[in-house]
Amino acid sequence: MVMINPLISSIKLKKILDDSNLKILDSRWFLDENQKGLKDFQKSHIPNAIFFDIDKNSNKLIKIPHMIPKKSQFEKYLNENGISSKNLIVIYDQCGFFSSARVWFMLKYFGFENVKILEQGFQGWLKNNFPVTNVVKHPLKKKNNIVEKKALVKNKDFISKNLLNDNLLILDARSKERFLGIEREKRPNLNSGNIPGSINIPYTSLSKNGKFLKKHNLRKIFKKIMNFDNKKNIICTCGSGITACNIILALDILGFKNYNLYDGSWAEWGRK
Repeated sequence: MVMINPLISSIKLKKILDDSNLKILDSRWFLDENQKGLKDFQKSHIPNAIFFDIDKNSNKLIKIPHMIPKKSQFEKYLNENGISSKNLIVIYDQCGFFSSARVWFMLKYFGFENVKILEQGFQGWLKNNFPVTNVVKHPLKKKNNIVEKKALVKNKDFISKNLLNDNLLILDARSKERFLGIEREKRPNLNSGNIPGSINIPYTSLSKNGKFLKKHNLRKIFKKIMNFDNKKNIICTCGSGITACNIILALDILGFKNYNLYDGSWAEWGRK
């Protein structure tokens, strides 16, 4: 398995900040206040950063929160913001690994490879006293013709039909309390609990202080669960498809390619 490093530090990003090939996406997102990310971006952000709105960049035709957008919709966002697959794209959120992995996965879904996530996010950037601005720049438009890797996403029907299949491994990124049904779901009209046979890996267990765990520590977490069996079909889920991408990121760092996202996640499966 080939191991790659899709992470970048603030120090390294600062060194290439003026690179004309660099595109920075600000993906700050807050579950309880979906406009807070944009408001924070407008107040202060890394120079030349472009705001990525997870809610707007979603399929509004489906009555499940922030599902993967249509190809044409995503192309429109890329075109309007002058982003192409030739760019080095760096994504950050407020703390390092909350919503940034979701944007990383979306770009991967649409065929982008040269994508990195800023460790420690905007908080880490500020701690280093690196430059910020409130100036929103409008880059020159570009024309994209992106691909769509539909095999990376599985739906409810697929999981339901394969639930008793030994080759299916479902990993849930929600907190232990939500997974066990002890804590009530924040979204209305949802049952508590988990998908039968799923295993809990809280996304918060994969990083510490805004930094992803070292590879040997990530290996320990996954070895207990799957003993590095790369023949299983790994489905990652969470509340609504956001933090599940942190598990996918960890698997990708460790060289796994047999992962998928259940995009509807508990917002769909747990509906009353």
